[in-house]
Amino acid sequence: MKGCPISLRYTLVLLLPFALSSARAAALPLLPTLPPPPPMPAPQLAGVQAAVLMDVQSGQVLAAEAPTRELNPSGLVKLMTAYVLHQAEGQGLIHVHQGVPVSASAWHVGGSRMFLQPGKAVDVAQLEDGLLIDGGNDAAIALAQAVAGSVGSFVQLMNHDAQILGLTQTRFRNPDGLPQPGQSSSALDLARLSCDLIRSDPGIVRITSQPSYHYNHITQYNWNPLVGRGGVNGLGVGLASRQHWNLDVSASKDGRTLVAVVLGAPSRSVAAAAASTLLHYGWAGWQDRQLYGAGQTVATLHQQDWSPQRLQVMTTGPVTVSIPSNQTSAVHVVFVPAPHLQAPLRAGAAVGTLDLRWHGKVLRTVPVLAKNAVEPAGWLTRIFHKAEAWLG
Repeated sequence: MKGCPISLRYTLVLLLPFALSSARAAALPLLPTLPPPPPMPAPQLAGVQAAVLMDVQSGQVLAAEAPTRELNPSGLVKLMTAYVLHQAEGQGLIHVHQGVPVSASAWHVGGSRMFLQPGKAVDVAQLEDGLLIDGGNDAAIALAQAVAGSVGSFVQLMNHDAQILGLTQTRFRNPDGLPQPGQSSSALDLARLSCDLIRSDPGIVRITSQPSYHYNHITQYNWNPLVGRGGVNGLGVGLASRQHWNLDVSASKDGRTLVAVVLGAPSRSVAAAAASTLLHYGWAGWQDRQLYGAGQTVATLHQQDWSPQRLQVMTTGPVTVSIPSNQTSAVHVVFVPAPHLQAPLRAGAAVGTLDLRWHGKVLRTVPVLAKNAVEPAGWLTRIFHKAEAWLG
């Protein structure tokens, strides 16, 4: 089926300026339609292998350099470890104040550590601090074993969730990010993961924004060189080799949150400079525009053989788009019904999508749901509906 206008009121809002222009046409000569002013030029990043800037609210990519190139994610793997942990907490499988035993494998793991010791008390909350502030590999192993019983089972959960999230360039082999053949991801996948992690667990930035934490009589510091500057509140750092630094930065400002992922920088300072450049571009060059709230009605479908004959269509959540900051033109919204819709339809069923278009380009496509249920109308109801339509 072709796309159709979402509602009469919205259509009138879009058409009103054109009606006013037509009224003036008799007195003023017609002027040519000017193209929109060009957006702010995207930054040129030197010395990095891949990078992506993504808006968390809209999910749009605002800037990219080799976004799908598969690289070693190193310590940024721990973001998926945190995501799986959050899912387990949400399902009641593990609790934030639950004590966790420390195995020999967690105790002896190499690389960055929070210095766990067998027999010394540690709970999930402390392990989350060690995982996300210092990038503790021992914390990653202990959490994996606590959630899934073994590291291998936990890695299966990581890859399962990666598939659900659509991370097509990502394959996990461990929960800590230490070098292992076959482990890879991309800047685009890591940006998507970061956005999903922030959306599903907004409180995570309260952990990743901390400059340090204290455990086992040791104070350890956040490896993210940008934390605390310019609204930066996360997310992680990875070191694949001495000349391969990865940095995943989140920052919030004026109700917006951006994620900048930089992979394969020759040093931590270069990675930080590239991420800062991307964030500046996102703040200065782009703006967010919320079109609808969560659960808002955006369309109504009419079918005489449905009971009731009107099906209201609603959003699944807030619908936001990102457009260049020097633009004021409207975003055109088109409701595209799913093909072959027929009753019965339950409330909450997927019934189509909204295409959010700006100057002919589809910025986003978002799913929409049935707000009410409809059933097949009986023969008497169908006759009544036809008579009602005929009468006007």
